[in-house]
Amino acid sequence: MTPFTLSRSYSVGSETFSTIVFRAPALPDYREIGPVVEMQRNVVLRDRQAIWSYVDRLVTSPAPGALAVLDVGDTMALEDHVVAFFIEARASRARRMNSSSGSDGAPKP
Repeated sequence: MTPFTLSRSYSVGSETFSTIVFRAPALPDYREIGPVVEMQRNVVLRDRQAIWSYVDRLVTSPAPGALAVLDVGDTMALEDHVVAFFIEARASRARRMNSSSGSDGAPKP
């Protein structure tokens, strides 16, 4: 997951930050937390609990708890960033499968 640049710098104690850094999610993360969006009757619904579980689990910088000072605009943008990561991951996989292999997964001749 790419770093997320905030709209401004924030200070918590002696730490100042303007970027949030994540580690990449892995299978155990996804199995435990699950998807961040789901479809119901052709409507996309965000799972805010899942989104924030990923934030809590994947943020490597700033220190845990520092995100509590984010303003609402940066908070909503951070949610969008996490959702966009998962949407892009799914689309990227579909593009790779469609461009490099047949429907059975075998490479195209």
